[in-house]
Amino acid sequence: MTILRHNLLIRLRNDGHRALLAALCCSAATVADRPARADTAPPKYPARAVSHVPARRTVHPRPVTDEAITVDGLRNSPLSLRKSQHVGEVVTHISSADLATHHVETLQNIQNLVPNLTIQPQGATANNNFSLRGVGFKDFTSNNTPSVMTYVDGVAYPIGFMTSGLMYDLAGVDVMPGPVGYTHGQAVTAGEVNLTTNGPTDTFHAGVSQDIASYSRSRTALYVSGPISDRLRYRVSGYTAHGGGYQVNRYNGEHLGNANDGALRGKLDWDVDSRTSINVTGHWAQDDSDTPGVFNVGDLVTPFIAPDNNNLLTGWGFRPAFTKMIGVATNTKPFRNDTTWGVDLTGRHDFGWAEFRSISAYEAMYVHNLLDLDSTNVATDDQYFTNNSNVFSQEVRLSNENRPRRFQWTIGAYYARTATKARFFYDFSGSGPALRPYIEATSYNQDIQTFNQYATASFRLAPRWKISASVNHESDDRHLSNLETIQYGFSDVRFPTHGALTNEFGGKGEIDFQAAPNFLVFADVRKGFKPGGFTANNTVISQQLNPYKPESLLAYEGGIKSDWLNHRLRVNFDGFYYDYHDQQILSLELVQNYGLVGDFVNIPKSTIWGLEGEIDANPIPGLLLEQHFGYQRGRYDDLKFLNTTAVYANYAKTGVFSPAYTSYDGYDSGIPKLTLNGSVSYMMHPTRAWDVTLQGDYSYRGSQLDVPGNEIYRLPAYFLMGMSLTLAPHRGRWSVGVYVSNLLDRRYVITKDNGYNSFYGIPGAPRFIGATMRYDF
Repeated sequence: MTILRHNLLIRLRNDGHRALLAALCCSAATVADRPARADTAPPKYPARAVSHVPARRTVHPRPVTDEAITVDGLRNSPLSLRKSQHVGEVVTHISSADLATHHVETLQNIQNLVPNLTIQPQGATANNNFSLRGVGFKDFTSNNTPSVMTYVDGVAYPIGFMTSGLMYDLAGVDVMPGPVGYTHGQAVTAGEVNLTTNGPTDTFHAGVSQDIASYSRSRTALYVSGPISDRLRYRVSGYTAHGGGYQVNRYNGEHLGNANDGALRGKLDWDVDSRTSINVTGHWAQDDSDTPGVFNVGDLVTPFIAPDNNNLLTGWGFRPAFTKMIGVATNTKPFRNDTTWGVDLTGRHDFGWAEFRSISAYEAMYVHNLLDLDSTNVATDDQYFTNNSNVFSQEVRLSNENRPRRFQWTIGAYYARTATKARFFYDFSGSGPALRPYIEATSYNQDIQTFNQYATASFRLAPRWKISASVNHESDDRHLSNLETIQYGFSDVRFPTHGALTNEFGGKGEIDFQAAPNFLVFADVRKGFKPGGFTANNTVISQQLNPYKPESLLAYEGGIKSDWLNHRLRVNFDGFYYDYHDQQILSLELVQNYGLVGDFVNIPKSTIWGLEGEIDANPIPGLLLEQHFGYQRGRYDDLKFLNTTAVYANYAKTGVFSPAYTSYDGYDSGIPKLTLNGSVSYMMHPTRAWDVTLQGDYSYRGSQLDVPGNEIYRLPAYFLMGMSLTLAPHRGRWSVGVYVSNLLDRRYVITKDNGYNSFYGIPGAPRFIGATMRYDF
């Protein structure tokens, strides 16, 4: 039952509360989308809906008018009577207004709005690792399929780096937990995050917004949208961001973490005829920001600095021999130089009895990152890596799901080809002659072909009962080639080509019971899977190239969706149980006379269960209260894991690396047990001409432990609060506001990991105080 937040898609006469929040600091598009259809009361046989989410904020695609629409006798309710409240799918929807109100500028910020969702950076890079309901994958090599797939306008993004630079000009975000791949895209075990961008408009609209805040942070967004002819429309949008570096070099006080990035997106919509349409999208993003600095949690073998009590302190420094090898200045800061771009073509044709859709996409990225993961000016773990990857995908789909029929169906197929060329440089030379006194480089190529075929059907047995069933089959064929690891001045190791093939079936069965007009009971069971793959980074022994196996998940879920008090109160709950087999996890392999290296392995069996819910209320006009929660528990049923603490303790005593394994059967899997988020907003009208909106929100995340049994990796629980105050003329085109994020200035950690000689952490952002301004034409 996850949060259920939905855009209203209906025009209501006095809904200025939503319109204002939709406008606040959004990336230009909240008032300029094409008109959406008004919701109506559900028919006797409700049509399909895409998600089950309560409306957090109303988004008016065009400037608010005096039009009033009554929905099932209800006027001006912020809790819309959505079709999704009559469909047994658990989807969290976050409107564009919510994204603006909560200042969501990166994918990582979304985790503070969705129960049981974790989005963390991989080390200090822009690569995003996702975990949903405790199912996730920490891919430090960026050459494996994620557990949570990200989609933008229906196009899959299978590489975490490609998901950066997307959070602008959005119509909304939908998060669906659990195994997927039965109705579109690729099959994965954890779920998917769907980003929908704003489309071209029938009439001319344009807008600009500006956000300025502490630490000299600024973000500017704009859009222009309108018709070229009766059948052709366009939209151009973009943003640029600068500053915001809040970390401090412990040696000289220099700041680190300043943004320097921007993006552009262009769209064309062509109505070929009354039944056929074509959409072309092109996008480009450039990120030349500082990489985040790390703080020292503790040195593993040789202590170089004491652990940092202030996690905003960091440090860096690179040897001239290393910077000369990679072609950068010796005094450079840790940096990103990431370029992503793509072209997508979507075509639709309505046959009357069904709709055909085709999505063709080409996405590419060029990544060059310089990192200092020892947090010092000593060369014990300085890294530079490049990754040039591209993905071509083609999907075709035929469906009658939007037709008001008792029997609905969808069939389709998805194909993707991914090509990767990567190289990783490591400077360990400062670690001393007894450890790794050299610079090391690993390079490889990888090619992947994925083919997923799917079919789903639903049948309404009676006015209150509906059943559905789905099946999919996916083949994943990948080859790792030209793998070489050079330890300059010491050795050069080359490895033969390795291949891995996955062929798996998945399926889903669901039943919905509409117990009352505003009370739905649903349950489903799903079998999902994710392909296997390779460990590629820092490969020094052949055992690291043994492919890990596909993972599979048998998921059981059930819940209710309900509206009360004439739709002034919404209460939704769901529960889930996961039977997890061959869970893929990042482990460590011990290499004699070398140390620990990363290695992906499978956990034979584990289980996860949890609850999610929401309570949203509109007790009086202008006041909206929202409370959402997630609770989850995970357990390893069969796991033996390398005990890194024991390995390094023995090395400190003997100078010899010896393996030490510990059984973690029955241990808690370390996923955050409790996630909470809530908000309150109230619109006041001091005069007939002005609207003033006061808003506050909070989020809580329980502690997290990524590595079984090693408490040094644990991320402490943290609690964040934010507030905003916005002023705008009633139904006006502009607004101004002030806000504060992390109001209590909490110090918290968003991820921890180990370098060669130390454990390090990445801090969360401190308090930011800012102002927003928006104007729409």
